[in-house]
Amino acid sequence: MIYDHGGIALNLFNLKAVKKEISGHDGKLVFEFHNMIRSVETTAGSGIFEDKSYSNASITQYFEDLTDLELHYQEWLGIWTQFTAYVINLELPVDFKPNRF
Repeated sequence: MIYDHGGIALNLFNLKAVKKEISGHDGKLVFEFHNMIRSVETTAGSGIFEDKSYSNASITQYFEDLTDLELHYQEWLGIWTQFTAYVINLELPVDFKPNRF
């Protein structure tokens, strides 16, 4: 599911971690993702495949104000928590509004 919030659109299925990086009076909100796994033929035409892992780059959003950083961090945690509950229970909360693209 792609979710857009605070100027960032993310695939919540691939989200691995959300963290804050604080440096003085400013900071970054960092989103990390699970690696992409693909089956790749070892030698062209061999018919032998192996799984390869490709890392996904992190996405960061800069905040001049730590209060704004904390607010966005808490909002994204809430969104991710609701989505995770949906995946586990296959039932969205009544107040969860998925984005439509």
